[in-house]
Amino acid sequence: MTPTPGIPLKYLATPQNTKLAYAETTRAYVGLEDIESWSGRLLSGERSEPEGTVSLYEAGDVLFGKLRPYLAKVHLAEHSGACSTEALVLRARPVFSPAYLKYALLDPKRIDEINASTFGAQMPRASWDFIGNCKFSVPDLETQDSIVAFLDRETARIDELIAKKQRQMALLDQRARQAVSEIVMGHDRQTGSSIETGLDYMPRIPAHWMMRRAGHLFRQVGEPNTDDLPVLSVSIHTGISDRQLGDEERDRKVNLIEDRSSYKRVRPGYLAYNMMRAWQGAVGVSTVDGAVSPAYVVAKPISDLYSPYYQFLLRTPPFIEQMRQGSKGITDFRLRLYWEQFKLIMLPVPPLDEQKRIAQEAEHEISYAAQVTAKVSLSVERLKERRAALITAAVTGELDARQTAVVTTTKADRLKFRVVVGAEIIHRHQDNPKFGRVKLQKELYLAEAHVGISELQGNYLREAAGPLDRALIDETEKALETQGFYRARQQDGIGGAVRYTPLPKAGQHVVDLTSFLGPRMEALRNLISLLSDLDRRQVEAVATLYAVWNDALMDGKQPDDAAIISGVLTEWHAEKGEKFSEGDLRVRLAWMKRQGLVPRGQGPRTAHTMTRDMFS
Repeated sequence: MTPTPGIPLKYLATPQNTKLAYAETTRAYVGLEDIESWSGRLLSGERSEPEGTVSLYEAGDVLFGKLRPYLAKVHLAEHSGACSTEALVLRARPVFSPAYLKYALLDPKRIDEINASTFGAQMPRASWDFIGNCKFSVPDLETQDSIVAFLDRETARIDELIAKKQRQMALLDQRARQAVSEIVMGHDRQTGSSIETGLDYMPRIPAHWMMRRAGHLFRQVGEPNTDDLPVLSVSIHTGISDRQLGDEERDRKVNLIEDRSSYKRVRPGYLAYNMMRAWQGAVGVSTVDGAVSPAYVVAKPISDLYSPYYQFLLRTPPFIEQMRQGSKGITDFRLRLYWEQFKLIMLPVPPLDEQKRIAQEAEHEISYAAQVTAKVSLSVERLKERRAALITAAVTGELDARQTAVVTTTKADRLKFRVVVGAEIIHRHQDNPKFGRVKLQKELYLAEAHVGISELQGNYLREAAGPLDRALIDETEKALETQGFYRARQQDGIGGAVRYTPLPKAGQHVVDLTSFLGPRMEALRNLISLLSDLDRRQVEAVATLYAVWNDALMDGKQPDDAAIISGVLTEWHAEKGEKFSEGDLRVRLAWMKRQGLVPRGQGPRTAHTMTRDMFS
């Protein structure tokens, strides 16, 4: 059925206007801040309870954030609940799938269209009058379901990879901060003698260091500002900025006073901290002449010291805690650290040349982590762009999801297929010394991509060892053992080769194999036989070549041998170039063609992890 063009949303979904005082309902509350932008997932963590009126919604309703619609807060409710009145509650009519409605609203072009209609400068909102008249194409319900199945699968892959990269960035930051903390507190100098300080937050220091109060090292100053000095800020992440705040930044971070005479001047080497956020680490040392808010404390070094060392020191957890303890106020958001309390904090004083060396080492750690994080962050943004482009292409009909959507199976059905296919692969490879976990993973991928056992529903990443879905292999191995077929074991411990020990029901999976696979059973057995003589390295090369080739076909390309091989060596994973030469891959690719192991542009697409385009 051809999509019906241009039907206004008000004829496809109805807004729900049931409102109630939150005190009068027992429903769980969802605020706009609880909905993740662009994905629609509910964020984990404790949710605040609102005061006043809330909107009620039911399972299957779609919530759309009217406030700041550019944030793309769109959520498909799985359960009934209460939400902010800033969310538009939409109930799809029978002709419109709720899940399809969610994706149609997440189309970036649609978000831009709605955002352009907002009113209110400080709190921009969109109205139902406008949103309801936005026109949507409406394919038939079967096509909508195909689009939803495709987008659920593809966005899940991308979201998994984004989450992995975000964990990498958090770990990089954590490691860098830990390294800096050890460096500035002298913990990395284990060879020399140390002395006790009597302080619980810094019990020992190198014997040649001293301890002094901050007031003996710095003096509070209030030098007058001039109008031509740039306005700087102190960040909890990066210290003092080295450039003028832009208008948008200034509006967000400081209350700009037209008469800048009350601003405080900072010079290179001056220490400054935000009185209201010192307990969060908002302290730094200026590298330029500038001016800071009256809410900041500015201090000038009065001893022979290297100020950047103290910037790194004061941003470590033990000293942030000292600033928190010295702050005055009833609650965190009202805490203030005044100079009278700051000057009492005991600080270590290494020799001057050592302060400089430590600061350089700390800067190196931070800079290196920042460079790597910037590359990973760029790849995350490109993944998000890819996610958005997929949604647009699917809901506008630019991409025919019916040709790419996977057959929908329940989680229980998926597990059944994983067990019987995994058991068949292991059964056929019994007593094969070349068989192990890596080979099982690659054959599961090829069983799905080449044989067409789409019910396996793998989410394969472009990892160092080829197409890899860790969750698939973990789930398969656990189920094989639980159901009494095979047990995975590493005789040589973690890191050693994995072998599969038969259990009492080994071989009995054949009872279900025919009914589950039908004519695909013979194709699976032919694949297993074809790969039986390949060792781990060879099967990795075959699976990777197949995936690169298959992905290109799904993108509408017809790659030649050179393009396929280049895709493995330069667009898969950094380790591929170390493992394989062009000659190795050319030999293996020729073997695949002779054996008929040639992709058809069907099945699962592999998701990028490390590619040139993401890191360039």
